[in-house]
Amino acid sequence: MPTKQLSTILQKIQSPGEFYSTGTLEVFPPCLEVKQVGRVSLPLHPFQADQLIQAADQAPYGKGYETLVDTEVRRTWQINADQVSLTGKYWQKNLSDILDKVKIGLGVECDVSAELYKLLVYDTGSFFVSHRDTEKTDGMFATLIIVLPSVYSGGELVVRHKNEEIKLNLCSQEAEEISFAAFYADCVHEVLPVTEGCRLTLVYNLIRSDQKIPLPTIPDYQQAQIKVAILLKNWIQQLDSKTNENTLPEKIVYVLEHEYSISELRFDALKNKDAACACVLRTATKQADCELYLALVSIEERGSAEHTGGGYYNHWDRHDVDDEYEIGEVFEHQEMISEWRSSDDSEPGLPALPFSAEEFSPPEAFGAMEANDIEFQEATGNEGASFERMYHCAALVIWPRSHYLNIINQAGLHAAVPVLKDLYKQWENNKIEETKQQAITLASYIIRDWVPEYFDQSKRYSRSQVIPELLKCLLHLKDVTLINQFWVIIAKKGIYQTEDSLLLAKTSKLLPWSDVVAYTANAVSVSAIEGQQACISLLINLCKKQKPSERQLLNNATEKLFAALPGDEKRFPALNHWQIQNMALSSSDIAEVLECFSMVNVDLAEKTLNYMIAWPASYDIDQLLLPAAIQLVKSKVDNELPTIARLQQQVITHLQTRLAEPLVPPADWSRSNNIKCSCEDCRELKRFLISPQQEKWFFKAAEVRRNHIEHIIRMNKLDIDYSTEKKSRPYSMVCTKNQAGYQRLVKQVQSDKKDLSCLLQ
Repeated sequence: MPTKQLSTILQKIQSPGEFYSTGTLEVFPPCLEVKQVGRVSLPLHPFQADQLIQAADQAPYGKGYETLVDTEVRRTWQINADQVSLTGKYWQKNLSDILDKVKIGLGVECDVSAELYKLLVYDTGSFFVSHRDTEKTDGMFATLIIVLPSVYSGGELVVRHKNEEIKLNLCSQEAEEISFAAFYADCVHEVLPVTEGCRLTLVYNLIRSDQKIPLPTIPDYQQAQIKVAILLKNWIQQLDSKTNENTLPEKIVYVLEHEYSISELRFDALKNKDAACACVLRTATKQADCELYLALVSIEERGSAEHTGGGYYNHWDRHDVDDEYEIGEVFEHQEMISEWRSSDDSEPGLPALPFSAEEFSPPEAFGAMEANDIEFQEATGNEGASFERMYHCAALVIWPRSHYLNIINQAGLHAAVPVLKDLYKQWENNKIEETKQQAITLASYIIRDWVPEYFDQSKRYSRSQVIPELLKCLLHLKDVTLINQFWVIIAKKGIYQTEDSLLLAKTSKLLPWSDVVAYTANAVSVSAIEGQQACISLLINLCKKQKPSERQLLNNATEKLFAALPGDEKRFPALNHWQIQNMALSSSDIAEVLECFSMVNVDLAEKTLNYMIAWPASYDIDQLLLPAAIQLVKSKVDNELPTIARLQQQVITHLQTRLAEPLVPPADWSRSNNIKCSCEDCRELKRFLISPQQEKWFFKAAEVRRNHIEHIIRMNKLDIDYSTEKKSRPYSMVCTKNQAGYQRLVKQVQSDKKDLSCLLQ
């Protein structure tokens, strides 16, 4: 496998440095002064150690976005840099000498500056458990520790990276000698407990210069570059060969040794062995016609957690996990490569891509990934405890330049379509045939791999503009083969979104009409119930684009749509009542159905209108048929079509009949009574409603009974105003009759006259 072979070559490359650097230096002791203490003698005197602690604060530690003080994690004292003064004739030269040694040890060749961060005081019993330093300022890449002369024991610095560990005793009791250690910021490190005395430490942030950082000079990379280039060329040949049956990965993910924050994710900021490997790959990938990127590999998991009831833990081995919980079942698992950087450190705009374990180099790197962060959420309400776990690592990602479109297609429909759109626009601007062919190739991948899945899911998920965007590209490219492939999927899967159907109808002009007719009939047969509105939209738009003789060929599709119209529930024995209720049509849908059927088959249109009139519960004349008729008038549909004309006449007769009824205000205080509740309170309410003399009703009752009456009034739209009188308990509900019903009738007459005028024009 190329992943194993590549890692074998790269692991033999000589590293330009190590993950840490340490040493001692004979110095002229610096002049150390601390506010509130004054000048500090070196080696440190116990009396002054006590003074420093009095002037210091308990040192916190970082957990995620929080800064916490917990002496089970970190027990030491800190004094901020602005409270510390370091002077002396030779101190700056001594510090410069230390930086020179550190740069050599870490394999860094650029200019490096040291920024004092803290003065730390570790008295007896002080420690700091395993942790990583955060990058506290722009350009910070490492931490420098300088232990000033003092008398103590214990307090060793332990630095770990990958499978390597170094324990450093930085104690120096001679006034003329100081010890130092530096390590990259992503290294895990800890300070073991000080068993006696006091350890006095200067902590510096090491910061790279602003200029581009050259890769370290590594002896004889040429042989490694040649080997990698040959390996990559052979890999491409195997990928392109007909004998390869998807057994080889299309990209290689070479995992780096160091960890990098987003701000440090740059080729010019790679460390040690990572920098050496990038140098080899930069040349080899060019020779093999491959792409090389630096990126962040991420795995995110979510699931259930189980409460363990707590328990004892050893804080020396403490992890960033709440010990009261343990991970249960994983419900969500997401893997992606993102935060792309080109070899010139520009951002190429690539989408987040999926990956597989087979693409990792070395192959065992996938299984060796460790969680960077685990968070547990306590149980709340009906939800049990849960966890979120994240893995991150930096990697160099390689793929053949000729397979770029395959790689983009891996990102899925929503990522690939924007790239297709960009390719189409490039072709539209430059008219280079190769660009058009790239667009056609990517479109073919999308239709093959993602469009069937989209139509399987579009019944359930919210609308998306991704398919309309794809159809726009297909229309512009005018590739008949691709458009036909799309229609074949529609015929098999059905259509469920009206936005898709509008553009799909436009593509029909590029295909033989007989094929479109067959595809449409199949699609409507599949999706007429769950995607009724989309089917209506597709049929009406197809009809509008064809001649009358060609429209008639859609009769089979319209018959299938008619059979799925809501109304008679006996038509749908396999559906539940709530599913049938969800099939309700809008007035616009009804207008389009009758218009479409009238253009295809007049007899079917008449049959459909008769069906709608026969099922008023599903096709209310005021809420649906009236606005449908008005829509058809306003859209200037041919009102000589018999069904359209009959619908309009049906609605006109309905309005004229209602307008013929006399409109007079109530002659007395009796009001309509449509209350169905038969409780004693509602019976009293009914008596109040039908009484021609009684205008007010005082209902003295407990709040729950008053609330019931309020609900009945609102639900039945009774002609009653109500308020609460709070003179004595229980309170009284004061009900006063009004003329709301009459006012509604007045508004209804005004609306009916306006609608009638529109229909008669």
